[in-house]
Amino acid sequence: MKRLLFPLLTTLVLPTGVYAEINKETAEFCLKATDFAGCVETMSRDSLPPMQKNAAEDGLRTWTRDSGVIVRMRTSSVRATKPKGEYGRYISWIYFRSNDYAEGGWQLSVDADCVDYTAKWKGGGMRSWKSLKSLEEFREKNNAPWKYYSAKEAKTVMDEFCPQMDRLVLEAKDRDRLNGIEEAKKKSSSGGIKVNCDSPVWKDKPRCN
Repeated sequence: MKRLLFPLLTTLVLPTGVYAEINKETAEFCLKATDFAGCVETMSRDSLPPMQKNAAEDGLRTWTRDSGVIVRMRTSSVRATKPKGEYGRYISWIYFRSNDYAEGGWQLSVDADCVDYTAKWKGGGMRSWKSLKSLEEFREKNNAPWKYYSAKEAKTVMDEFCPQMDRLVLEAKDRDRLNGIEEAKKKSSSGGIKVNCDSPVWKDKPRCN
């Protein structure tokens, strides 16, 4: 049935030049997409649909998938993380994806390894680490259009922000320092910090009287 369906779809919805270049793998991959022709066109290109210029200037990255799903990510959500104890290798970010199945949308987050070039998603269907070194290999191993688009978008974010790791690490350490100060203040005000009331510094303080 598929052998008959692919030529029929491509003949009806695609220009002759595109039909001549389409391969079986792309046709099978795009068969599940809402917009077959748009999916084929996108899969035939090496880059994502261009991001809106004004959105990029405002610190917003926006992608529109062939299915109509819109993905938005604030660049301020990109942060250096240290899941294994040290900064300098991992980043994470949050993005919002409109729902192509029902009203509303989803907020998801991504953890990415800038050394191995792998990523995993929280709140989605890809919670194990996936290699993004080759999107072509990823597409062959993950036969679902939404997974491919998610990987393609994640790779774009990594390509932009992994080279900015030094800046992200400095920002992360500064946040840690400020959080440490705030935590110390909370412990002090709640009596969480032990003091030596026999010392000259504390003996006349209200806490020691």
